[in-house]
Amino acid sequence: MRTLFSIILIAACLIGGGFVTWLVASMREDPKRAEPVERSHIVQVYQADSVTIQEMLTGFGTARAMQEVILSAQVSGEIVETIVPLKIGKEISAASFQTDVDGVSKQSSGDLIARIDPQTYQERVEQAEDLLNEDQAELNRLEQEQKNFTRRLQIAEKNFNAFISEYKRVENLVRQEIASPSDLTTAELDLRKYEEAKVQLETELALMPQKIKQVEAKRQTRRNELDLAKLEVERTSVTSPISGQLSKINVEKGQYVRVGDPLVTVTSKKQVEIPIGIAMEDYLKIIPRIAAGEYPTARISTRSTADAYWEGLVTRASPTADAQTRTVDVFVVVDNENSASPLLPGTFVTVQIEGPVYENVIAIPRDAVIDDEILLAQDGKVVSVPIEKTIDIQTIRILKDQLTPGDQVIMTNLDILKQGDKIKITEDSTQTLEDEMKRMQIPNFRIFPQP
Repeated sequence: MRTLFSIILIAACLIGGGFVTWLVASMREDPKRAEPVERSHIVQVYQADSVTIQEMLTGFGTARAMQEVILSAQVSGEIVETIVPLKIGKEISAASFQTDVDGVSKQSSGDLIARIDPQTYQERVEQAEDLLNEDQAELNRLEQEQKNFTRRLQIAEKNFNAFISEYKRVENLVRQEIASPSDLTTAELDLRKYEEAKVQLETELALMPQKIKQVEAKRQTRRNELDLAKLEVERTSVTSPISGQLSKINVEKGQYVRVGDPLVTVTSKKQVEIPIGIAMEDYLKIIPRIAAGEYPTARISTRSTADAYWEGLVTRASPTADAQTRTVDVFVVVDNENSASPLLPGTFVTVQIEGPVYENVIAIPRDAVIDDEILLAQDGKVVSVPIEKTIDIQTIRILKDQLTPGDQVIMTNLDILKQGDKIKITEDSTQTLEDEMKRMQIPNFRIFPQP
């Protein structure tokens, strides 16, 4: 009986609980369904503006002096004198020519850098002068003999002609039997003597030009030896053909030098030259201007001090390309004459050469280009614009007639954005070409202000 009661009680509880649950559930309101919200992407944009931009062709090189000379010994001997002080950096002046008001040019001697003992070479000069004087005396003697022979020959010819007449007179007397044949024989012998004397003088006189010519040839040889001896004396004085500074010293006073030994190196800082290897496509951009005499300007700076720079001109280019590096050398000349801080030979520099100018174009970052198209932000949505590849300079691409000034090129989320997506531009996130240049260590272009 107790068991049955328990069962009835449990059933009643279950029925009552189910009723209460149904009642509560029937009184609860159904939840409202949320309306779907369209997703918006936050992006950064680049402001496209019309600019005039010039490409700068960048290269690296080491400056070298355009004028540098290694002075070597041209004669052997001991160094008996040097410039004071004989130190690196000593200023050296070369010989120069100056014209006065009357138009007469005068040479000023350059600085004596070193002197090789000239005694031996001076003795050779004196010896050559003595031999030359001997030859001159011999030449004078022969010329005098030639004159004497000429006068004697004139007398001999007169005597010979006179004895011809005498011989004919004796011959007539013999025919008339007034004179004997022995008188004719005597006259004939006398005639032959005068004839032999005349012939001998003619022979001697004929030989005189050859003798004089031989002495003159020997005298010319002596003169050449004298000139060479004097030249060797001059070569004992070591001077520089250029003005500059001593950059290397290989000799000191008292040292014995031989022909060809390097003595000092003189370097001029007035002009320096920088060979730069540039790519073939860059070479083709400037070589027509060089050929026409319109030398491109170059800006030169050190890598550690980018703000300090010099200006130079590209004056020439190599006629051949380097097969290994596939570059062509062009040569930039820097004039240090008017520079407060000259560019020193041996300085490693960065060189930017003025290249082509592109007027009224739009330059955008190359990072914004994906598969030859860019995304623009227009009215809060993404607009896909195809572009043609034109010119790339470093990290930018130059476009013309494909965008309009003021267009906003999307720079972020490019991998997920598509045509028509809603976007939101973050505040103060608009980039410009100047911002792009600041991120570059050495921009390969420069911007001209728009009029």
